[in-house]
Amino acid sequence: MRRAMTREAKGIAEFPKTAAGRRDIRLLAPASAALQAQKALTFLSEEDGAIFKDRSGERFTGANHIWRIWQSALKRADMRYRNPYQTRHTYASMMLSAGEHPMWVAKQMGHADWTMIARVYGRWMPAADEEAGNKAVKKFAQNAGTKAGISGEKRAKTG
Repeated sequence: MRRAMTREAKGIAEFPKTAAGRRDIRLLAPASAALQAQKALTFLSEEDGAIFKDRSGERFTGANHIWRIWQSALKRADMRYRNPYQTRHTYASMMLSAGEHPMWVAKQMGHADWTMIARVYGRWMPAADEEAGNKAVKKFAQNAGTKAGISGEKRAKTG
């Protein structure tokens, strides 16, 4: 992400405030497909390259347009109101629940490290399974030229 449209910028793309904010974002396939479908509707005129436009074909210039559309969409979906910013939290919790690496999620969201992800979203991270640690044992055993491993009994005695 090199530039962002913010409420404060009133429709003008501006640079992110922090180094972590300037980042590459991996757009997941479903989001990319949705943007491509939207692009087919709004790129009919190549004047400004905006993907999202209002009913009159003008580029959105502030949060008010988006806010009204957001409220209308929630009402049609029979959902209680939630701030659009909460979609960041939904994204993070869904990625972590699916088992995505916390550092990857942190980078996607523009955090310098994953401490905030662990603190806020830790409950959404899958618990370590019974095999946790065995990948390292197998890897290091291969590097040492042996096939040694730690059984559950030995692990209990050493832990």
